[in-house]
Amino acid sequence: MSKRIFKNEAHQILFDKQGFIVLPFLTADEVAELDQLFDELHPNLNAGGFFSGSYSSDIDYKKKVSDEIVKKFSRAYSELFMDYTPFGGAFLYKVPGANSELAAHQDWSIVDEIKNVALNCWVPLCDVTKQNGALSILPGSHYDNFNVIRAPTLPFFFSGNDDLVLQQLVPMEVKAGTAVILNQSVIHYSPPNHSSKIRKAITAGVKSAGAQMYFHYKVPDKDELEVFEMNDDFLISFKDFGNDIGKRPYLGKSIGFMPYKFPMLTREEVSATIYQMKTGAGFEITNLDTASASSKSFWQKLIDKVFA
Repeated sequence: MSKRIFKNEAHQILFDKQGFIVLPFLTADEVAELDQLFDELHPNLNAGGFFSGSYSSDIDYKKKVSDEIVKKFSRAYSELFMDYTPFGGAFLYKVPGANSELAAHQDWSIVDEIKNVALNCWVPLCDVTKQNGALSILPGSHYDNFNVIRAPTLPFFFSGNDDLVLQQLVPMEVKAGTAVILNQSVIHYSPPNHSSKIRKAITAGVKSAGAQMYFHYKVPDKDELEVFEMNDDFLISFKDFGNDIGKRPYLGKSIGFMPYKFPMLTREEVSATIYQMKTGAGFEITNLDTASASSKSFWQKLIDKVFA
């Protein structure tokens, strides 16, 4: 169970159950102001694809955007959260095209998730649908239900079985200014933008007040992680994001090593884990890969075997 961070107890209960919650967030004026800022800072956009401001090599740009987002989000933050610290933000945008898909993934373990919680507030600046690349989530796939450390040098627990995840995703088709607030550990994905317009959105982070930030680096050829204490702005501080995140960090302070062997699951175990996650969050399973009329009993037997 994650540490409480929502003021509203009903919000916290639903968030703990699902791993995410959808809530009203920005006003129309706030959306318009952030949309205008996006246009001012991105006069010439790439030909096509998915892009995050955090990928930029321009540190000044990233800090300016982050500061402006935190300032614009502060009203909503104070209304929704308690005992929290914001830790920056970035624009996310999908220029129309087949290569604008974002693969299924989980965000990194950046706080001690036994003691604290880190949230990703995903807020679109336009209405989003499956056609223009809506964020899609696997309900229940958060740390409370599957305890693994997540880092760019580690695989996901479902690696090699991504198709099983994609079958069970729930699209977040929401209006501009609505927040999809998800636990950093929740599996999420977004399909290509097949519309005629750029899909603009924002990602911004909130954590338990004062929680130390961490980065985990897998030591090559060893079942071992090196742990680094990081500043709150480290996610926007990489000079060459795509390359730097796969190397031993030049940011932060190493605080030592910990033994860690990543759990390798069979395809059946991944299926059972996904089933337990989604149904436990209150969502129905779809597209079960079985021809048996007694598929429910098959899945229940498999769950009992894996989680016994």
